[in-house]
Amino acid sequence: MAHTDVTLTNDSGVLVPSVSSVPVTSGDTIAFSTSNGAAFLFFSPDAAAALSPAPKGPIEVGSSKPTTFTFTSSEPGAYSVFFEASVASAPSRFPVRQSNQLTLEIDDSGTNFGGPSAGTKD
Repeated sequence: MAHTDVTLTNDSGVLVPSVSSVPVTSGDTIAFSTSNGAAFLFFSPDAAAALSPAPKGPIEVGSSKPTTFTFTSSEPGAYSVFFEASVASAPSRFPVRQSNQLTLEIDDSGTNFGGPSAGTKD
């Protein structure tokens, strides 16, 4: 079983992950932490359903202790997680592209999440 550590770094107000995607493989684990400050994780419905413990709402992470999840599926899905510095900046929608990758989405436009082609970078 594989394990991936994802570190979020605040780069001029944009939370940038250390990797752009992670394979969704049952039994593998993923841990989120920050290098400076706190961050909120917003999982797409498919991603939340494929993780244990299942995230309920935004998940706050920090630098002191990583937040770890285990993938419970290897099936394709619309898997994504979006990062924001504020819990009030929830995405209005998530990408619907089906794959076997958890895409780590960020917003660099200052206008909140708009999908993979609207002011985001992986």
